[in-house]
Amino acid sequence: MRGSGPRWYYGWTIVVALGLTTIVTYGTSQYLIGLLVEPVAREFGWSRAGIAGAYSGTVLVSGLVGIVVGRILDRLGARLVLCAGSLLSGISLLALARVQTLAEFQLIWAVGLGLGTALTFYPVSFTVIANWFVERRVRALSLLTFLGAFSSTVFYPFTGLLLAGYGWRTAVTVLAAIHLVVALPLHALIVRRHPEDLGLEPDGHRRTTPVGPESGVPLRRAVVTPAFWSITLALALALGASSAVLVQHVAYLIDHGYAPAVAASIVGLFGVAYLPGRSLVAFASGKLPRMRQLAIAFVVQALGLTILIASTGAVAVFAYVFAFGAAYGAISPLRGEVVAELFGRRAYGAIIAVHGVPIALVGAAGPLLVGRAVDRLGYGAAFGGCVAAFVVAALIVALPWRRAPVN
Repeated sequence: MRGSGPRWYYGWTIVVALGLTTIVTYGTSQYLIGLLVEPVAREFGWSRAGIAGAYSGTVLVSGLVGIVVGRILDRLGARLVLCAGSLLSGISLLALARVQTLAEFQLIWAVGLGLGTALTFYPVSFTVIANWFVERRVRALSLLTFLGAFSSTVFYPFTGLLLAGYGWRTAVTVLAAIHLVVALPLHALIVRRHPEDLGLEPDGHRRTTPVGPESGVPLRRAVVTPAFWSITLALALALGASSAVLVQHVAYLIDHGYAPAVAASIVGLFGVAYLPGRSLVAFASGKLPRMRQLAIAFVVQALGLTILIASTGAVAVFAYVFAFGAAYGAISPLRGEVVAELFGRRAYGAIIAVHGVPIALVGAAGPLLVGRAVDRLGYGAAFGGCVAAFVVAALIVALPWRRAPVN
């Protein structure tokens, strides 16, 4: 590191720890639900829409609770929040392994895992990174999401093997244990609130321009800007469609003749596909406007899903995984950086939380609506609607008048 700071800045330790816990938190929630659709439907005879709707509840509760979580983060820091989320997620998965009714299944996903993800997903981690980094923020966000990308690579095949060998209830119990013995200790032992709390400065070195915790834009100013609402609307559409696709694509491949374990392993390559997308974000820093990068990512998602609709041959499926995955992987660091770039550290947690509410509402509706469309119209029409959502999102962020920064 430069200047008078330590050779190894503690912020990087936090980034690595959060990257590892991100693998666990997303692998046991977002990437789990798609793998449960077939075995749970087979055991109970529930509709795919009903099962997918459980994750809609998770997204909705997570987004709404995020407003409170954001304010807590700005005032108290993230360590207790992350610890509570890991504990709650582990307990919820243990309860999920014992459900007997659809209502129980949906309630645990909505309330237990909804609260757990609100306390552990990227908006919380991004708040930590925004407080520990300024000049190196893009690099830190890219590293965090680069590590987090291995979530699908690890948990799709791992969970698929557990499901095939031991059944879905045992698989979910094992995932609960991973939360409690891996994510919880890392959050408790590593995460800290601000670098100033340890006598450090953001990025690990002194600078002539102060960037303390109070630098940036207050929430009330952020939410009245066109920039805030353009990015929020675009991400709501795109992430709502993405959530629906992630819930359904394993079942889609199974429906088109792939064995469950093979389908899980193929989509597990999403984690590999994320890596070039997140690396390109760091490479493009300072070379291409963030909004333009987002527009490109949304268009590539649309193209990748169109390929999957057109063909389920091996080449087409792998093309879908790597195109859609790379674009989806780029969106997470871009989202975190855009909010920090526009609004600063002062109310980052609250701003990204309020920004997350419309995203949560649309994200919750996405899997439910697409699940119903699958049941009634088939996958072609359902996925075609997702393609349209990606295109509209790209058009929104491409509008020049939406790009004006507020700081």
